[in-house]
Amino acid sequence: MKQQVPAGAVDGDVRTRLMRTAEHLLASSTNGQISTREICSGARVTAPTLYHHFKDKHALLDAVVLEGFTEYLDSKRAVARSDDVLEDFSRGWDMHVSFGCEHPAHYRLMFGDLRVDHTSPAAVVAQDEVDRVVSAWAAAGHLRVSAEAAKETISAAAVGVTLQLIAVRATSSHIISTNVRDTIARSVFRAQGSSGTAADGCAGSATQLLDALPNGPWKSLRPTEVALLREWLAVLADRPR
Repeated sequence: MKQQVPAGAVDGDVRTRLMRTAEHLLASSTNGQISTREICSGARVTAPTLYHHFKDKHALLDAVVLEGFTEYLDSKRAVARSDDVLEDFSRGWDMHVSFGCEHPAHYRLMFGDLRVDHTSPAAVVAQDEVDRVVSAWAAAGHLRVSAEAAKETISAAAVGVTLQLIAVRATSSHIISTNVRDTIARSVFRAQGSSGTAADGCAGSATQLLDALPNGPWKSLRPTEVALLREWLAVLADRPR
């Protein structure tokens, strides 16, 4: 059955028509698999016209997903931050997962595209936002791990949870999301009310050195000495050994 596109989707210039048509088809798709033929038919253009405006179908879909995610991000940034970093983290996490569950095809194109040497522009924007926010938390002394470790942990967990919820067709309020979110918060952030004492600074320094240590020999230290140093640093960083 031919996909019907709303009249508004074919108004305006050709590039816009192509993007609105692809956007409509994506919204109707569960897996993001839409064809060039469907797009061209809905936009009432030929394939050469599509390739005149976009390198290929993937470039068109990248543009559509980036546009949608940028609008979402603008709305997210408009939400005022509170004095409670854990509340801000939870709100940001929930908004991210909700976006994925409400736009599964878009989200899969952002983070589920397995093409070699390809990263979705929207995924790059998402990671840049995580980097910006986490760096601010680190500068304010809210983290118990290095900024880099926090960024990688939060990103990996949020994307993994969202893709899993999409796969099982669950909503963002599923216990998988809340459990992982709260576990990440406990492992990444200092306890609220931390006074930023010398002990806290020591723990932060130990954490950074622990993250940088190799598993094997290091300079003039033997593997057994590195292992012992790692154990001592884990105690100072208040990490499980």
